[in-house]
Amino acid sequence: MSGASEFRGKDVLGKAPQQSVLNVLRMSCADAMQRPDFAERLQDIKQKFYERDFDGIFLEPSNLSVYTAQYVPRRALCYYDLFSHPQLQRILLTRPRILCLGAGSGSELLGITAACCQILSDNTHPITIHSQDYADWSPILQSLEHAVRYKWNIQQSHITYEFSKDNLLSMSQSTEALIASSQLITAMFVFGELFADKSNAINFVKTIVRCTRPGAFFLLVDSAGSFSSIKVGNNTYMAYMFFDSLKQYFEPVVEDDSKWFRHAQGLDYPLPIENMRYFVRLYKRK
Repeated sequence: MSGASEFRGKDVLGKAPQQSVLNVLRMSCADAMQRPDFAERLQDIKQKFYERDFDGIFLEPSNLSVYTAQYVPRRALCYYDLFSHPQLQRILLTRPRILCLGAGSGSELLGITAACCQILSDNTHPITIHSQDYADWSPILQSLEHAVRYKWNIQQSHITYEFSKDNLLSMSQSTEALIASSQLITAMFVFGELFADKSNAINFVKTIVRCTRPGAFFLLVDSAGSFSSIKVGNNTYMAYMFFDSLKQYFEPVVEDDSKWFRHAQGLDYPLPIENMRYFVRLYKRK
């Protein structure tokens, strides 16, 4: 641990909070970024994204640390910004159990933890951040947890971190139980990938509807571009349209079809960081 005697709240991020987030990531990904095959492995990952070969990326363990070093920075910064939204801050103040679906790479762990620093204090009931994925990301997440606890002095009394491995397209009863017991469920940059298998993806939507308990929140975030467009028959839909149509089950709380996240200038990180355009839906289960 850092040796600090007490948690310093949002001050722990300093005057440059985005840089503080990146500093945590640099510590966690230091070994990955020094790999001699880093550039070659990254190029292979990008090619497989182009081919939409997600299994080829995420079921190869040697890809995971490279993926985290390259793709987590912009998303973690974006999620930190998103969870600083007043509505999401109000949810964090309730010390919720958060289930992050498809979140093995650690963007949610890092971004949400940074946003939690604005509202955490000592001697409170801890927030739980449960990351779920279909590949075994546990070594990556353990490294990130170590880094945030060391850099920001996050104690077990502030946040507890959990991980489970399951396939959302053939969801186990244990994952359904996690959905049912969570106050906030997130699906960020995962929905478009699920729709590579349309029939099972529709079952995923049905499971979210069935298992999310009344009063709980469901957060859907994905690319605002064509990558999130889904063709069903002769029609093309954006991913959020599936949940927008379920008005009898979900009340929209936050809606934005196209939102830009632009990172601060002058950030120090060994790899380029891109800005992001995304859509966001925060629903409350009726």
